[in-house]
Amino acid sequence: MVYIAPGFSTPLYYLQTDTLKLSQQFIGTLVLLSGLFGIGGSLLYAFLCPKVPLRMLLYLSVAVSALGSLGYLFYRSTVAATVVESENGLIAAFVALALMDLAARATPPGSEALGFALMMSVLNAAQSLPDVFGSWLMDQHHVSFLRLVWLNAGTTALVLFVIPLLPSTLIERRDTTRS
Repeated sequence: MVYIAPGFSTPLYYLQTDTLKLSQQFIGTLVLLSGLFGIGGSLLYAFLCPKVPLRMLLYLSVAVSALGSLGYLFYRSTVAATVVESENGLIAAFVALALMDLAARATPPGSEALGFALMMSVLNAAQSLPDVFGSWLMDQHHVSFLRLVWLNAGTTALVLFVIPLLPSTLIERRDTTRS
């Protein structure tokens, strides 16, 4: 559900190229920064995971993801683009790891490869379709980029209402097969 919020990757690209006149090289640099900060998000998750319960990590990651999306409301310069893309790289990695942790705990022992394959299949679809939907909203219904950002953040925040419904046995389960 985190990934099915109406996306804006394609509209963002047109904002970057048509409105902000960013070069392809600079857009590539933004992708690099997002990836580097994603490593930071992974390290942050590795640090917090043993100390903070998964339910709290899920609340934290979803809330910060929704708030982080709002950074795109200020995407009006190269400096703003650098800050927003960097912080969203960090947040995206943190969210992905919290969700993967949840998926790993939900996978029955002995079916880890199947569980990972299913998770990645759903993830790939869930990351592609929202961009198509967001682009459709802009193209067919003339939803502005800023409204699309608000819609994305709001639908992401709705996931906060689903987290309490997750079974405690799933959330509290730990991998006991490691030595």
